Amino acid sequence: MSKHQYEYRKAMDSIHVSREWEDDMIQKILNAEKAQKKRIHRAHRLGLAAVAAAACLTIGAGAAEAATGIVSDIFAPLLGTAHTEIIDNIGYPVNASDSAGGVTVTADAVIGDNSSVCVIFSMTKDDGTPWTEVPDSRDLVFEDSTFDFSITDAGDGALGAHGSSWFISDDPENRVIRFVEQCTIEDGTPSGHAKETLKNLCIWDEASQSTKTLVKGKWTLRFDLDFEDTSKQFPSGQAVEFLGEPAVITELMFSPISFSVTVEQNRTEYPLMDDKKYLDGTSEAMDQLDIVLNLKDGREIDLGYWAGGSYGADEGKSVFTKSSMFNEVIPLEDMESVTVCGTEIPLR
Repeated sequence: MSKHQYEYRKAMDSIHVSREWEDDMIQKILNAEKAQKKRIHRAHRLGLAAVAAAACLTIGAGAAEAATGIVSDIFAPLLGTAHTEIIDNIGYPVNASDSAGGVTVTADAVIGDNSSVCVIFSMTKDDGTPWTEVPDSRDLVFEDSTFDFSITDAGDGALGAHGSSWFISDDPENRVIRFVEQCTIEDGTPSGHAKETLKNLCIWDEASQSTKTLVKGKWTLRFDLDFEDTSKQFPSGQAVEFLGEPAVITELMFSPISFSVTVEQNRTEYPLMDDKKYLDGTSEAMDQLDIVLNLKDGREIDLGYWAGGSYGADEGKSVFTKSSMFNEVIPLEDMESVTVCGTEIPLR
């Protein structure tokens, strides 16, 4: 396995599709890289499949008492230190741990809304020594990781999910390594009980051009996905032009930590134009669904570039949904508008 194959495999670890599908996509990405180095790391933050992931979710519910004041500190390495009051209001501390192989993994805190959830875990050695064998946490990967949790179904039974996971080193003494798990649900809301299962911590070895096991063990953590939902549904129904033909926006959801936009079009055939990069015409069409968030301070954030999504067809219509968590906290009052396929829509 090459370094790039390792990176793409790591990026896909949290996407529950067949191994054949992954192998095909990895090879297509590698072929595209040979032609031109463009958006090569996009998969790390992009869910490449949605409907296939639904099998890993279970129905349920759960609740816990709120506790504020520490969640923003835990999420600071991921979301920064701005708007800490929002994170403390949305999130909850977890503090569920499991130990194996001389390492303790702790689920520290969770944030979420009506479509997305994010959990931060910390890993420490039981003897208190630093991770001197890990100069770069981006070279870490679990041999196997599974994030199972309860959901509240939206009612139509068409559940889907996409997400990603990665490591962060923010401790100057290198005694703590953080692991981030994100997942976005479509047509359902994350809730209730969750279980994170992690097996064998591995690291990329440049000399052998392969991964090697750093810590052998299995960690199982159970906790509740508790958070305050601050999402808002904005008026939809706007007409836009998508791929040169009329389309209609059927959902506009934003929260301080995520978004979801759905576009419907009266067609089901999307020819494949670039078989070196895409598996089919619908995945290529999904990539062309442009979404830009315009803030009141004049900043523009390209949401379509990093977002995951899903596609569905029914009775001659196609439904494209793009959704993801932000890389920062964005208060709803700071959002001026969203531009979908070139059409600007006020968010107020």
